Amino acid sequence: MEFKDLFREKYRAALLAARAGNKQGVIDSLRDLYSIFAEQYRKENGDPIVIKAKLSRWQDILGGYIGIVQAHGLSDPRIRKFFGLSNDISLPSLGDLLGGASFPSDERGGVPDIVDLTPSETGGGESVVAENPMAGSPMPQTPAEQPPEEGEAGEGLDEPKEEFPELPMGEVGETLAPPVYEPDSLEHFIGQQHIVKVLLKEIAIAKAEGKHHLDNILLFGNPGLGKSTLMRLIAKSLGVRFEWMDCSQYRNSQQSLKALQNFLMRVARENEPVVIAFDEVHMLTDELQSSLLTLLESRVYVSPPDVNGNVKRIPIEEFTFIAATTDDDKVLNTIKDRCLRLKFQMVDYTADELRQIYRTKVAAKGLTITEEAIATCIPRSRGSIRYVNSFVEGLDRELYDDSGKRTSTHIDLAVAQRFFEEMGIDPIGLGKKDLEILRTIGEEASGVIGAETLSARVGLDPKKYLSEYEPYLVKIKFISVTGRGRSLTEQAIEYLKKAE
Repeated sequence: MEFKDLFREKYRAALLAARAGNKQGVIDSLRDLYSIFAEQYRKENGDPIVIKAKLSRWQDILGGYIGIVQAHGLSDPRIRKFFGLSNDISLPSLGDLLGGASFPSDERGGVPDIVDLTPSETGGGESVVAENPMAGSPMPQTPAEQPPEEGEAGEGLDEPKEEFPELPMGEVGETLAPPVYEPDSLEHFIGQQHIVKVLLKEIAIAKAEGKHHLDNILLFGNPGLGKSTLMRLIAKSLGVRFEWMDCSQYRNSQQSLKALQNFLMRVARENEPVVIAFDEVHMLTDELQSSLLTLLESRVYVSPPDVNGNVKRIPIEEFTFIAATTDDDKVLNTIKDRCLRLKFQMVDYTADELRQIYRTKVAAKGLTITEEAIATCIPRSRGSIRYVNSFVEGLDRELYDDSGKRTSTHIDLAVAQRFFEEMGIDPIGLGKKDLEILRTIGEEASGVIGAETLSARVGLDPKKYLSEYEPYLVKIKFISVTGRGRSLTEQAIEYLKKAE
């Protein structure tokens, strides 16, 4: 890996650890950065003296920032500015420091006189001691060579070429900041680019026209693909309030009617642009879905009559309507017709997208992970962010002992394999309940079983079975669904034989 790529990788790990509030993760990542510069300094590769001076200076800087974190924690203003978490113009950013700005003065609390980086921490063979960078002294290195002060770098020397590539000089947030654990903007959303690109363009047009809303939007697809996150990020990109209603929790029409009315009354009370998001909108009764049409057409919600025959009228001036569902067949056509231009199907994530998401989410927790560990996670993830989130949390817990003490911050193949064995998740992502479902279908004398009967036999609510289990089993061609019911495919039968 080239020097520039190593720098980006280690700085990214430090940045995400800082965002996650992981002090030790920041210290470890900054020490890794220190090691990169120390190793490059020690190489006898013909680096000109100006490069040796820069390498020495950067070791000074990194030693100083490690000292700040150790002494004052992540809330120190200098650390926040270093990671792009502060707009304090009186302090240097990473780009400023790369461009030659001096180390921030100790008026804000100072750092320890000496930051000791032992050989085991730097990867070097000899002790490396960083003097207090506030004093401006170069850091002692191996006895074989000592660089001059930066200002003494000789004139007329050739500028470096490929040995020491120029590092990124822009603001941290523009050039080096990757997505955080949950994406903080549409631009940082990984995957679903057929949706994200359209939305970014729509939002840009709306802003150019002075609007704070988009046309009605419908998102549909399997669970765990990021529908809720996308809805929230649309509101953030528009710069408006986000109001969200989970329609799946309401089971009877009167309860749903009251909940819907209360929700819209709260939305209207603020009288400002807003994104109104209805998650699992198909769970609303047809009557309640129909009642939303007046809101979409005239920006006034007119409720169905309650038990006393009363009707509520709730005007809402400027809003973006977003409906999300895992079953668009149960969404009224009249609703879908009014979302026709911005109707999007969420798709499963590709292996490359999942790999990127795993790297990001692991790094956001201040951890590291091997490519082999990621490779064993991907086929178990069902193409879903929901499983990635669950697995990352589980892998993190795997790095603690029984007393609750963290034993490592590194996830390797052995850790991942141990986690999946404990969870009972096989190499293609099937868990114990999935296998129970398949075996229950296989045990049916006729070879075909209805969804209601199957759900009862395996102890699942039918809606949970249909939304969380069946879609994946159909996707991998293990279950065939017909008018008669559910049956196993030959592929599933062979897989179960091998699993015995």
